[in-house]
Amino acid sequence: MEATLRWEGEGLHFTVSAESGHTATYDSPIEVGGTDRAIRPMEGLLSAMLACFSADVVSILRKKRRQLLGFSLRAKATRRDDFPRVFTRVEIHLFVRSPDATTTDVERAIELSRTKYCSAMAMFEAAGCEIAVDFVLEST
Repeated sequence: MEATLRWEGEGLHFTVSAESGHTATYDSPIEVGGTDRAIRPMEGLLSAMLACFSADVVSILRKKRRQLLGFSLRAKATRRDDFPRVFTRVEIHLFVRSPDATTTDVERAIELSRTKYCSAMAMFEAAGCEIAVDFVLEST
């Protein structure tokens, strides 16, 4: 996997081009020299892990032939006070809407993502970050 990064010419605003051809931008707050035009790098790490985890859960539920009418999550991350300010805990709250998925289906999808498939979550946990996941299943 490869990526290239380009400084946008002011502050701490950067554009990253991934091997897939897609781009993302990152920045920092004005008070530390950024331009405040994009998400922060640590927000990017958190959101990438959440996307990886969510892709697994949705994919696993679909492979079980469960109909998904909605899927979202909310996460709260805690970081160490001292530098480097690594993540120490992430709480993830899933909201799944499905007429035919069971609690067991969702629990199993979460378990498989956490223990087998989500490389990003594995990196967080290998770095010592505690991750807690819960969910609400709404049947319609």
